[in-house]
Amino acid sequence: MGKQDKIFEEGNVSGLPFSFNQEVTEVFEDMIDRSVPGYNTTLRIIQQQAKNHCVDGTNVYDLGCSLGASTSSLLNALSGRSKIIAIDNSDSMVRSCAERFSDSIKTGQVNFLKEDISHSEIVNASIVVINFVLQFLSIKERAELMQKIYQGLVPGGILILSEKIHFDSKKRTDEISCIHHSFKAANGYSKLEISSKRDSLEGVLVTETEFQHLDRAKELGFKSSTKLMSNLNFLTYMFQK
Repeated sequence: MGKQDKIFEEGNVSGLPFSFNQEVTEVFEDMIDRSVPGYNTTLRIIQQQAKNHCVDGTNVYDLGCSLGASTSSLLNALSGRSKIIAIDNSDSMVRSCAERFSDSIKTGQVNFLKEDISHSEIVNASIVVINFVLQFLSIKERAELMQKIYQGLVPGGILILSEKIHFDSKKRTDEISCIHHSFKAANGYSKLEISSKRDSLEGVLVTETEFQHLDRAKELGFKSSTKLMSNLNFLTYMFQK
């Protein structure tokens, strides 16, 4: 575990939007554990589904891998059956992963790439994981990335997608957001930290509704959509080609 997240302890004094820089990298594990309800359950689900759906000799992708939490779940599930390609556009995240996973990199089980996932090549994939990453892309980039993933999956291949969402009803969105803020407060964040982080994420993290995600997957040709987890306004889905 890295450092405790105290980035917004004194508020968003810089007024800058949120970014996955060195400061965030150092506290990211603590930040996501205290901010995303059910996050560890999501990682266990990824491990379980990867074990069930991996096709030996194919590629497995972790897009927007951050510090490699999903990559670790994939490594535990696959035991060398397939190569894992983990990609992130943050220098500090990829450098940290190179240190953390040095043994797995040496054995060829995983390869970390520093690049924009919107430009990454997806080929011969039986599993693609996007864990709370799509929400940071523009709507146009989301559709293009999803299409590329669909085309790069082998028949029967799966996409595991986790996202924060909002609801059609503003009243329900506000109610769930209030509960989510209480969840973060119970994990030690002050009201100032919660509001400052929210402000820094404004326009950076843009949510969609559950139905927008489902409609996009259907339009691209995915034959099935299975909800694997729902916790407040955080969902995990499996889409199968």
